[in-house]
Amino acid sequence: MADNEDGLGRTPGLPLTDEQRNELVARQARLNKALAEVEAAQNERDAFFSDLDDEGVDPTEMARALGVHLLTVTHALANLRKTQAAQRLAADAPRAAAQAALDRAQEHVDQAWKNPPG
Repeated sequence: MADNEDGLGRTPGLPLTDEQRNELVARQARLNKALAEVEAAQNERDAFFSDLDDEGVDPTEMARALGVHLLTVTHALANLRKTQAAQRLAADAPRAAAQAALDRAQEHVDQAWKNPPG
């Protein structure tokens, strides 16, 4: 490889050959697959932490037993709690909007009874 070529054998400023483009696409596909596997493993780990937390296991005890740093456990549990809170708020939003509309309608009715027209 020449000194001015990158890891794909591409000279800066020149277009990619079909072979280089295919190698780049293949690398990106491998990276995407690896990233998906890491995210799946992290989600599985976080679910495990959540199950242990539901059983009343202390985060410090979890960290020691699993050989991970305490911040890993507490961060995962905090993210889980934030996600659950966001899901509850999202579920409550339509009900809250409907209640607000009913409250405004009731105010109009009350106002109409207090100040009848003409």
